[in-house]
Amino acid sequence: MKRAFLFLAVAILYCNFTLAQEPDPDPNLLWKTENGYNSFVIHPNGNIIASKGLAVTELNGNTGEVIREFPFYFEFYALSRDGKYLAGGIDSLIVIDYETGEIVKKLDVESSSRVDFMPDNERLLIRTSYEESEKQFCLYNYITDEKSFFGVGSNIGIWNFTISPDGKFLAIGGFIFHPGGENQTILLLYDAVTWKPIKNLATIDADNEVNSIKFSPDSRFVGFGLNGEHLHVYNIENLSLHKYYDSAFGFGFFTNDFITIVGASLKPLFLKIVQLGNNEIIYTKKKFSGYPEHNETNNSMVLLNEIIHCYDFEKIFIGASIDTENLAPFTFEYKDKTLHIKNPNFKSSQITGQIADLNGKIIRELEFNKPTCNLPIPLELLSGTYFLHIKDGGKEYVSKFWVVN
Repeated sequence: MKRAFLFLAVAILYCNFTLAQEPDPDPNLLWKTENGYNSFVIHPNGNIIASKGLAVTELNGNTGEVIREFPFYFEFYALSRDGKYLAGGIDSLIVIDYETGEIVKKLDVESSSRVDFMPDNERLLIRTSYEESEKQFCLYNYITDEKSFFGVGSNIGIWNFTISPDGKFLAIGGFIFHPGGENQTILLLYDAVTWKPIKNLATIDADNEVNSIKFSPDSRFVGFGLNGEHLHVYNIENLSLHKYYDSAFGFGFFTNDFITIVGASLKPLFLKIVQLGNNEIIYTKKKFSGYPEHNETNNSMVLLNEIIHCYDFEKIFIGASIDTENLAPFTFEYKDKTLHIKNPNFKSSQITGQIADLNGKIIRELEFNKPTCNLPIPLELLSGTYFLHIKDGGKEYVSKFWVVN
């Protein structure tokens, strides 16, 4: 069964929230909603479950039209990986049937609003509101009503957490409480089978709220978004910091190969798509804002900034409407086992670049003097999708192309 990409994006509305501004009209825009949304998830069928406060609706993922409103008010927390159940809260934690909209279970646990479904679609991991440190988390089987508890430390508070798509890891963002002193931020990785610690990924000498935690679809990377400004991305395979980004308000993994980052609220708004393998920026655009997520079913980018915008990700990805000031100073064509650089208008005397496949593997390094006419580069490629990345001084240009033999 095709793995569903489920995301929860929660907008934290500051009193001077500049992200509520709408982006400029964009030819890649498929649709947008009215104002007032504060969270959403993408259902496996491609539709969007979105909330305005306690009013929860389902939107058509292709058009943005409201399909239905759930028949009662509740605070929406999470969606099961198979899309069959929602978790939310009224007076207690509840499980709701997606198809019927009916409450199928009320859970007997003192919970907070932090909840995540396990990949088996039968259990919920819940951050509780119990005072006992050994009861910080509750693993609750809502089919059998079995539950168990565990904690991460008496001096550790929990801001946020999430379970990896493969069900192997629990990522936690929290704080170490220091009486009489400033708290520290802590980023933890736990085993989601034994619930034992794997590694303290970072201890930061500042009290930063961990607003969001997300894994890549293949569970190889995990990102921690702190205070709406800082993004720490870790490689799970070697348990090391992969990349730190500042000015990162929202982020989301787009397929297993890319991460999309949106700029912070008090700085120039931007969106950039970065290739995880080599940290190359393959696309940038100004005046984007909000919380981005990839709708795998429709191959679209969904962006929340009180209004939900939906963009054609394929068109964005191949650069169909890149900023005018970033238009590449050349055209190219791959034909007869040769890459033809055409109509060159480079600024720098020395041009470098590379050709990579869809997985980020470098196929060919490029280096040539500033051409004055069309430049043929002999190159034999197998059928597939490739990226041409050219550096012209301080400018970088990335184009996607296909080879069919």
